[in-house]
Amino acid sequence: MSHATVALSLAFSLGLINCVAVSHAAPLPPPDAPQAKPHKALLIGVDGLQYEKLRQAIKQGMAPNLARLQLAKSYVGGIDGTTTEQTTGSGPGWTTILTGSWVDRHKVPSNNDEWRNQAPSVFKQLKLADPQRKTASIVSWNTINHNFTDDIANGYIDLAVDCAEDDQCVADKTGEELEHGQSDLVFVHLDETDTVGHRDGFSPAYQQAIQSVDNHVGQLLAALSRRQVTHPQEDWLVIVAPDHGRRLPDGHDHGKQTLSEKTTFIALNKPGNAQLTAPIAHPTNPAHKGLYGYASQADITPTLLAHLGALPAAAQYSMDGLPLTGPVGARQLTVRQLPGRTDVKLTWHADRPTGTPVQIYRNGEPIATLKDTQQAYVDTGTQALEGPVNYTVVVHQVPVSRLIILGDKAH
Repeated sequence: MSHATVALSLAFSLGLINCVAVSHAAPLPPPDAPQAKPHKALLIGVDGLQYEKLRQAIKQGMAPNLARLQLAKSYVGGIDGTTTEQTTGSGPGWTTILTGSWVDRHKVPSNNDEWRNQAPSVFKQLKLADPQRKTASIVSWNTINHNFTDDIANGYIDLAVDCAEDDQCVADKTGEELEHGQSDLVFVHLDETDTVGHRDGFSPAYQQAIQSVDNHVGQLLAALSRRQVTHPQEDWLVIVAPDHGRRLPDGHDHGKQTLSEKTTFIALNKPGNAQLTAPIAHPTNPAHKGLYGYASQADITPTLLAHLGALPAAAQYSMDGLPLTGPVGARQLTVRQLPGRTDVKLTWHADRPTGTPVQIYRNGEPIATLKDTQQAYVDTGTQALEGPVNYTVVVHQVPVSRLIILGDKAH
């Protein structure tokens, strides 16, 4: 394929140029046939791709496809010392990416085929919003689909493909589904960067693996470009993200709570909001050189659902993340029990007054309406509560949640 053809394909898929109408429009469906949904999404997971090494590859011209996306730093592994803290491993990481929840909700603490995700997945939430929507999960590392076995069994994932650590299989099957399939949400997992990282660390082979992954990303974007010629009404969101970073100095391992292992990236083909593009300068938790002021992997599922028109209402919301496009909700929401008391204090960061009241929910029930300038609330009605409690704060009509364990079950 010529450079001009690749550039044209990428421009189509990234929304850089408008598709022209074709002279032979597809025939209209029968009146009783379900109408195609124009908003669709592709989530490309790149296992163990280090943020700094990707930036180096982009600077050297080795990752031209990823370079076309809006790339921003993010974090993984939850917040140190809280119930959200999880290892910077693949099992917890991919489960957070596909649920918008940390380990205290999804219950996948490590890499193991036997773990079963316990949080509502992006697939389930999309299907509950509209059972006619189609979903796919095409993975190189089969443990991901094993962790979501219940979603497959319940029909929340329509197409589940295990490619047994063969990234070319993943790219080929995904490309076919993108170009000719009916999926509204496609998740794809590429593994080469993690495999090479474990074996060779930060080496020339690792940079070559980044180049290989970039080629696969280009293959998928080209498939989307071809699709958009025949489906110009579709609006595709593309997100690329890894599950974890790598440990310094050599890059062989990961799993701990070091800065390099927690630092990742999220890349979009659409403009991001302040949650992605304007990190908070002085985050509530200043650890890891202010890393918690950035977006997190928990923001990916809410972003997908927002684009697909399937973001849950505040009363049903139970995700720890925020959409990275559109209006910005309550950033850095923290929930803690006050010392020696049953009261629970909520704090959050709001960039500017929104003109709409702030709403507080506890376990799906509204408990307070505040002025749009407020960024804290104390819940004094918790004396009889015990066990997990889900708080949701709605700012700018965008919800975000945190889980806290109260009473005897907190210990």
